[in-house]
Amino acid sequence: MQPIRSVGIFRKLGQTLVFGLWVAALALGLAVSFQTGLGQTDHRQQLQAIKEFEEGSSTRETRATAIRSLPFQQLTQQANQRIRSVVDDVSYFRRMPAQTIESDPDMYRFLVRHPEVVVNIWDLMGITKVTLGRVGEYQLVGNDGAGTTCKMDLVYGSDSLHIYSCDGGYEGNLWPRALRGQCVVALHNRPVKLPDGRPGMVAWMDAFIRLENAGADLIVKTLGPLVAKTADQNFIECASFLSQISQTARVNPQGLQQVASRLGNITPEVRSEFMKTSALVSMRSSQQINAQQAVTQGIATSTRKLVQKRTNQPVGSDPDEALSNLGDTDSPTIRMLTSEGAFDPPN
Repeated sequence: MQPIRSVGIFRKLGQTLVFGLWVAALALGLAVSFQTGLGQTDHRQQLQAIKEFEEGSSTRETRATAIRSLPFQQLTQQANQRIRSVVDDVSYFRRMPAQTIESDPDMYRFLVRHPEVVVNIWDLMGITKVTLGRVGEYQLVGNDGAGTTCKMDLVYGSDSLHIYSCDGGYEGNLWPRALRGQCVVALHNRPVKLPDGRPGMVAWMDAFIRLENAGADLIVKTLGPLVAKTADQNFIECASFLSQISQTARVNPQGLQQVASRLGNITPEVRSEFMKTSALVSMRSSQQINAQQAVTQGIATSTRKLVQKRTNQPVGSDPDEALSNLGDTDSPTIRMLTSEGAFDPPN
């Protein structure tokens, strides 16, 4: 086989596999339930604790650790068998680099479990030809428009882990026979407090790929670094875009509601849930701002009373005047949340 043809096939194969990883990564597990104990930990200690996952890895040791993290005992018998058939006969493994992002936990959970919303937004922006549609409560089918098809099943979901089982294939002029393969994507997440106090999460993805074609399997093993680079970059971009959606829900909720109303490739039920989640994020953001302003106002009032007591001046009733004496009390978070936001498409 000619080297150039092999690279071309592998690039297409990489796109096929990343297509499955890509939309499952949107799945950027990333569902988070903020635990009280962890929430009280110093955010610097939390960020330090994820150093071990900052770089991608395909080593045997990392793969063994990834397999041990899978909750086989909590899976259905069918899901257990599907996952075992891949991880026990894997052609290629990759742990994507961990990403720390700002995101509301409810919006993150929704997007992880409804990746078709993200793909539909990309389609609305005109930056993808990929289609992804829901055919069951936990099942989606996709097509990249160039010979690649993919079926995805969400077989496990918890506060810290989501597992997608993917079955994909390619049929086109880059390979004489149809290519088939399976992929297990385990998307892990961990709550973290960002340096400015905002809620965030760190997420990383383990991908196990099994190819049915012996020739393609050899190509994967030979040119694995190319697939690793492509998969890592796609995961990073997906994570960033999920964060952008969550931030837009907070800074420009009306705009996101309009976007939701224009999504034509999702079910009415999913659209309704997306709009409700967006409204919830906006309301929660407003409550946080009001709480911060209330604390600031309380401090200002107490300070004013103390000063007036020492100077024997009467206590006024205008809290705005007291706040103005403290200067600019808006935090960077408040300024960010009250500014206009827009989507930036992935590079």
